[in-house]
Amino acid sequence: MGFIIATDSTCDLTKEMLREMNVLSLDMMYFVNDVGYGKDDANAIEFHEFYDAMRNGARTSTSMINEETAESFLTELTAQGNDVLYLSFAGALSGTYENFKRVARKLDQTSDRKVFVVDSKCASGGEGLFVTLVAQKRDSGATFEQTCAYAEEIRDRVIHYFVVDDLKYLARGGRLSKGSAFFGNMLNIKPVLHVDEIGRLVPIKKVIGRKKSLKALVDKMEERYNKESDVVYITHGDCYDDAKYVADEVTAKFGMPVKIIPLSYVIGSHSGPGTVALFFTGDSRTEK
Repeated sequence: MGFIIATDSTCDLTKEMLREMNVLSLDMMYFVNDVGYGKDDANAIEFHEFYDAMRNGARTSTSMINEETAESFLTELTAQGNDVLYLSFAGALSGTYENFKRVARKLDQTSDRKVFVVDSKCASGGEGLFVTLVAQKRDSGATFEQTCAYAEEIRDRVIHYFVVDDLKYLARGGRLSKGSAFFGNMLNIKPVLHVDEIGRLVPIKKVIGRKKSLKALVDKMEERYNKESDVVYITHGDCYDDAKYVADEVTAKFGMPVKIIPLSYVIGSHSGPGTVALFFTGDSRTEK
């Protein structure tokens, strides 16, 4: 008997990365013009095709992992004799966390195995970095209980910064008024956003122009990076060259390689093509 670390596809780690980390992942669904897909469906839309569809006006949406799916997933793992540490997408952004918590409470009454569910308060590559750090803790020889405690501790030191290219996607998701999006796009305003200590995506700064917004990501890392981990991730919504620019700037400034990862369709459905996000460790999520 051992313990399993599992998460959901909003962590944006590739299948190969998850396999190398020995972490399981459960798909969240995304929809394009009302047709549903999972991350690993055989008929899943190709990356560029998905973001081009958004550029051309396709309707995109997502759905959380429901309680029935969570129960089936966790029951199978515990029946195999495993304790399970589930690292969930931010509860402030999805009902997935609450569904897993309800199932964990049920299993506590019926199974002799332990299930511990952690609200990562993270999204995208921030959730991916969080999962990476927790897997490293397990691999260092930590027990189940020690790894669970570490997960609750480290999540508040995983820093997220996002920039988007078109504000209409944030407006469509209710994170910005339509009027603000219209005038912001007209004036070429590019907000810098972060995921706060509660797990909400909030704007913290406005800059003019795409290149300045990308540079602002690196500037924020220079302010906040604490060198606790040299793992740095960047995700991008079909704008690899922009992600590469940020990665090169980070490497030049801090001397470490950066892993560039495609932004998942679930996250990208709400932030849109042209999203670039940077993730690293800092002392706190709280903006000064």
